[in-house]
Parts: sequence; structure tokens; C-alpha cells
Amino acid sequence: MDYIGLEAWVGGEWLELEAVSVTVQDSILTLSFERQHTEQGYRSLVWEPLEHFLREYRDEPVVVMPYGRNLPVMFGPGAAGPFRLRRITGH
Repeated sequence: MDYIGLEAWVGGEWLELEAVSVTVQDSILTLSFERQHTEQGYRSLVWEPLEHFLREYRDEPVVVMPYGRNLPVMFGPGAAGPFRLRRITGH
């Protein structure tokens, strides 16, 4: 079954993400994503909240957590992205 995935350009490749976290002093804010089957669902439920989230915390360290990877990937302040939506064929 196909679904829409959120990807970030990390280390020279596009990786599908499952969450984005921001560290603000001693607390961590995390935005997790459910895979969506339509682009409209993704835009309203994931993409727009993510854009707002990253604008709000653009001066804080950002961590992205790709699917299938054991370690998250850290971005410096304001460096998260670029991001894109892509249709992915599931198994």
C-alpha cells in the first residue's frame, strides 16, 4: 500500500522521518508523525504543524529521527531540512 512520507536531506541522501525533536534548555519537545495515505492528510496533519514547530524553535538544536535508523541525526539551530513529501510504496 502506498503512503506519503516526510523526508529530510541528511548526509547526502533523503531519509524518511518518524519524528523531529527540539531541545529547549532542559526540556525536549517532540513532534511524531503517523504515516498518511493522502498528501492532503499529510499537509494538514503533519506538514503545517511541522512548519509551525520549526519556525517557533528555529534557534534551538533540532534532531530528526529517520525510520530504520538506530541513531537520530542532529542539526544545528536553523539547519533542519530541507524537507519534502514523497509517495512511498509500502510492502
